[in-house]
Amino acid sequence: MKELQIPDEYCSNLRNIVDPNEAKFNNMKSHDCQFIETLVPIAFGALPDDALKPLTKISQFFKNLCSTILRENMLEEMHRNIIITLCKLETIFPPSFFNVMEYLPVHLIEEA
Repeated sequence: MKELQIPDEYCSNLRNIVDPNEAKFNNMKSHDCQFIETLVPIAFGALPDDALKPLTKISQFFKNLCSTILRENMLEEMHRNIIITLCKLETIFPPSFFNVMEYLPVHLIEEA
């Protein structure tokens, strides 16, 4: 397996932000989040396609939503796609996973 090379100063020391006892990231800074955006799709690569694709699409959704340039036609397409993606996520995760916050992306498009 090829080793993942991470440039120096790309993010903080991960040992400082990962709490293995609670399986949480703590005290993250913006450059840490950019690192996680890069790392998570690689970590999820072992999942079957029916689980990997919706997770990748929601990751791409937030990346596009946080971009510096938003086009109206792109937002309309994102709105259509996020609804389908959330439906696919509902087939993967148990019902107890979903609460009001999981449907927030639909409303974020309207706010943008």
